[in-house]
Amino acid sequence: MQNEDVSFFRLFGSIFAGIGSIFVVTGIIVGVHTRSLIGKSISTSGTVIDLVRHTSRDSNGRSSTAYYPVISFTSNSGKPIEFEANSGSNPPAYTQGQKVEILYNPQEPESAKINSWLDLWFLAVMHTGMGSLFVVIGGIPLVISFLPRK
Repeated sequence: MQNEDVSFFRLFGSIFAGIGSIFVVTGIIVGVHTRSLIGKSISTSGTVIDLVRHTSRDSNGRSSTAYYPVISFTSNSGKPIEFEANSGSNPPAYTQGQKVEILYNPQEPESAKINSWLDLWFLAVMHTGMGSLFVVIGGIPLVISFLPRK
């Protein structure tokens, strides 16, 4: 390899591996936070009382719509709580009146979450997986650029 190639591979590898590392660390932090939430939480049943429509536009002007469930439940202290889920879908994953299992911290019942893989683990798995892929894509040329040349 020529010096320009070595420089390119080192720069490319460093950028990709660096960005990937940030994503992996973010995924791990989100996963640890989720694990902590689960450890402190009480499981109870809630009811979907509404579906909130969120519409967004991409840079090309195309719009997309997702429906986020609003859940109502009563905390162990007897206080009625309503919260909007962190994830939505189209078509809606839930219907009004549907019972769902939720998790909530008794000290912060407003931060409740639906007890589903998507609501609890998707973000952590996506960040860690995507970050790992970036580390591999950047790491291979980075390592190769440091190997002795013949």
